[in-house]
Amino acid sequence: MNLILSGIFMMILAPILGFLCGALFHHFYDWGSGGTGEGAGYGGAILGIITLMNGVLILVIGIIKWFILVVKK
Repeated sequence: MNLILSGIFMMILAPILGFLCGALFHHFYDWGSGGTGEGAGYGGAILGIITLMNGVLILVIGIIKWFILVVKK
């Protein structure tokens, strides 16, 4: 049950983490280089998606582990 709750919690926090990382990347962007800074948004989105997929993986592993435990009983 712990893996299932951890996966759900991580999936809920993934968009928040992605947004915060994108905002930090945008804040620390070197504006003197002449770019528009959209790479910061892309980086934040990629980190958010990676966190979401990690949460899904943990959730699936928790469901499989729970299913195996139920079948053994």
